[in-house]
Amino acid sequence: MTMTDTIADMITRIRNGNLISKPDVLVPYSILKEEILKVLKESSFIRNYEVVTEGRKSLKVELMYYPANKKGITEIRKVSKPGGRVYVNKNEIPVIKNGKGVAVLSTPVGILSDKKAREQGVGGELLFYVW
Repeated sequence: MTMTDTIADMITRIRNGNLISKPDVLVPYSILKEEILKVLKESSFIRNYEVVTEGRKSLKVELMYYPANKKGITEIRKVSKPGGRVYVNKNEIPVIKNGKGVAVLSTPVGILSDKKAREQGVGGELLFYVW
């Protein structure tokens, strides 16, 4: 069975692991997913990630937890889907939760957070929100 939306699959694995307080989750490898994880790490929503080559190549994502059982990710929501892509220009990039959340975009210069996309003056496909 082929998967049509691999980013949604990755987001669902992270969301489910976060809900049951798993220390880490495994995600099938792709360069796009690795770039998305870089943005999540820079934004402090995940602790770290690494490429695992045992068997099939995959990404091991270490989820972020703070003292007193506070989770690093409160919610993660897919915006652009295979049946309905959502594109924004540089002036339409949303601010998520008054700047406490992040919108992740696929732009002509790569995968960027909403803040970096505004700084570089580029728009693109709005992949998902996380806060």
